[in-house]
Amino acid sequence: MTDAELPRKSAPTPSLRQLSCFKEVANHRSFSRAAQALSMSQPALSSAIRELENLLGTALFDRSTHHVRMTPAGEAVRPQVEWMINNFVQGVQDLQQLLKYQADTVRVSCIPSAIHLLAPWLAIWQKENPMVDLQLQDLRNEDLLQSVASGGSDIGLGLEFTVPSTVETQFVTEDEVMAVMPASHRLAKMPELRWTDLNDEPLVILSRGSTYEMIVSVLEQQGVGVSHTETLTYTESLYALVRSGLRIGLISRLYTQCHVDNDLVTMPLKAPLLSRRICLMTRNANGNRRPVVQQCWDYLCSNMGSSVPSPKTGKRGSAL
Repeated sequence: MTDAELPRKSAPTPSLRQLSCFKEVANHRSFSRAAQALSMSQPALSSAIRELENLLGTALFDRSTHHVRMTPAGEAVRPQVEWMINNFVQGVQDLQQLLKYQADTVRVSCIPSAIHLLAPWLAIWQKENPMVDLQLQDLRNEDLLQSVASGGSDIGLGLEFTVPSTVETQFVTEDEVMAVMPASHRLAKMPELRWTDLNDEPLVILSRGSTYEMIVSVLEQQGVGVSHTETLTYTESLYALVRSGLRIGLISRLYTQCHVDNDLVTMPLKAPLLSRRICLMTRNANGNRRPVVQQCWDYLCSNMGSSVPSPKTGKRGSAL
């Protein structure tokens, strides 16, 4: 038998215990606090970290008597380690549930403004797959991206902002920024509304993440300024100010679809047209995605698009 024909030994792989030790030290930035969280001795924890570093061939932490910092290599592998642990824990829970209820689980997350696009399709899919435990949660876009990337969510529907390379996306729709004002407002009579038309107008926007930053950036670029701009947390508060005539609201189109008021006018803002891409998201699995997750992903990718199903008939309804 030649050397080429000799069976190759597989390289040693990190254990779940070693990965869990790394995760806790990374979270606590302290070996003593991480050892307490894991209910193990500090020497045992330090030994597990050294073993992991030897397996990976690189230092993961810079240690001193006063601090513990992750090295660039530690920062790089942290998301992957969290994903591996989350999937193991979730896999054990799914296995237990499968044995107990003979059901499988799909975890879906969505940003609040887009959940009305997702819910009707999930309702149809759930009806066709009644034994699947469909778990839903609404998250801020930053938390949604992290949840999908780490394996906390199987599928997400959110904004295509700074999506990690480990996440696969499927475009669903564009979501433009709109101006909302009373029908009696002078700007409501204009055939087309530009950002510069808002100069010196009192405005109100939602103080949420990347969309807020986009709006403020365009206002400043167009010379409108933000000195008369109020920032609020909830859409109900924004609409209350708009209905009273105190402010013009700047808000995404998806949010306006949940607030129908004949006394208000909703107009797209031009020059420039500010929009954000709404996409389905799932972690790249290289063909190893759980079958029920793949089935749900394929269904949503095939059906979500230019229209939503009627809640009564399940047929396609009005355009987005």
